[in-house]
Amino acid sequence: MVAKTQSQREWTALNVRRLSFVIGVTTAHDCSVNRHRPLSTLAASVIGGLLVWGGAACSGGQSSVGDSVAQITPERISSPVAAPAEVEAPEPAPSWEQSPSPADFSRCQLADPRSEFEKLLSRGEDRDGVRGRASVGFPRTELDIPAVGESNVIAALVSFTDAPPPADMSPDYLRLQTDKISDWSDYWSQGRFRYSFQVVEDWVQVPINSQDFVLDPGAPDNHFDHGEVQKQLAASMRTVAQAIVDELPSTLDFQAADAIYLYFSPTTEAFKIDLTWKSEPIETPQGPLRIPLWGGGSYHLSDAGLPYEVKKEHLWSFWIHELLHSQGQNLHAPGNGWSTGIGQNPYPRGTEFSGALAAWDQFQFGWIDDEQVFCADLNSIGPRQEVILTPQEIPGGARKMIAVRTIDHKVLVVESRRPTGYSKDWFAQNSGLLVYEVDADGEHYDHVPDDCGNDPLIPKWARYLPPDGQDMSGFGCSETESVIVKEGMSVTSNGVKVTLEFSDLEADYVSVELAAD
Repeated sequence: MVAKTQSQREWTALNVRRLSFVIGVTTAHDCSVNRHRPLSTLAASVIGGLLVWGGAACSGGQSSVGDSVAQITPERISSPVAAPAEVEAPEPAPSWEQSPSPADFSRCQLADPRSEFEKLLSRGEDRDGVRGRASVGFPRTELDIPAVGESNVIAALVSFTDAPPPADMSPDYLRLQTDKISDWSDYWSQGRFRYSFQVVEDWVQVPINSQDFVLDPGAPDNHFDHGEVQKQLAASMRTVAQAIVDELPSTLDFQAADAIYLYFSPTTEAFKIDLTWKSEPIETPQGPLRIPLWGGGSYHLSDAGLPYEVKKEHLWSFWIHELLHSQGQNLHAPGNGWSTGIGQNPYPRGTEFSGALAAWDQFQFGWIDDEQVFCADLNSIGPRQEVILTPQEIPGGARKMIAVRTIDHKVLVVESRRPTGYSKDWFAQNSGLLVYEVDADGEHYDHVPDDCGNDPLIPKWARYLPPDGQDMSGFGCSETESVIVKEGMSVTSNGVKVTLEFSDLEADYVSVELAAD
């Protein structure tokens, strides 16, 4: 089958089912957002017809299409409405059968190439000129929280004498947020793992002034003894952590807990950095136990960088990001800061947000079945392979990921994405493939200035690959659409060519072949 190019047919105008999807997206969000989202000609004409019958739904910025339809009567229609143009029959999907994986599955499980010295370092730790990183390959790094089975996390709302509980926070807030986290783990692990919580129902009021324990490392270029500052920070963190645990209910099962996660009152201003403690045991009602403890600092409790209310709404996604770090995930790649998933950005960027987890992260955790991965290498691709990918945001599917071993410690990864489910806040045009290269031996830097995107000057373990001919200059934070591979587009890298031959709502038909010399 010869695929039509993007200019010949936009994804949203392929068939009636796609049109209904676009209408759903358009009517589900407020008008101020929708007027910035491009529609195909066919979709726009049909939606326009709906709005003629239903009134100018966006004229006042308040009424929905349904509300406007209820207010319009035939007597109020001053001119006849032209009959809608005949809709072409949707083009049928190609008659493909899934190509079997031509390479042994182990070829796509990149081996962890780190030295024994590197494996002793924490992620981001610098020692003797070596920067710590978790394993990007296999076996995965085993840390505080398991990746399979079930975790157990104590969760609590915490206030201090000088930072009392806010009056407007619902008592159900933390329970609702942790329920979202549990649901997320059920979905993305396909039932192999679950975050479970011991939620403290009431505010834990700690009888100390938080301002007596200011957590502020200072600017890195200040002229002071950084080693001494780190000692002072550690001492303050231990004191505050113990004071909090002392006030937690004695009925909690501390021995079963993998971690303690805290949400501080938004009036807490003393913690300029996150409160973390796990280096030494802490006293609990069940004796001294080593339980990692974490609580977000002032960035997460203020309007810094993003409105506080947005961060409050997305506590669930940010906690998942931190929990994944505690499970051994590097995250922050590919496309750090982009709205492509929780690993890249756990908070919304503008109106766009995705709660997805990258296919490679799922693969490394064992959250994707072996048979759901198409595995090949340069020696086994042959003339052409045909793979039908189910989007990450749609449950199940025979294939969820393509992995092609290229050179050394590198694999080309392909995943299908849709603006629905956990990516329902994506713009409607962001539908198709994401292609990225994973380098198990690549350096990994994050939390550095201007680290937002695919900038090759900042080392990463993975980088998005744009469609052939796409200009990626600038490497900014709003480039998600520029790396979405749509129908008729290809990505060529390291001797492999990946082409999206056909796309509909529930599947992407992808060919994989050796690139021409």
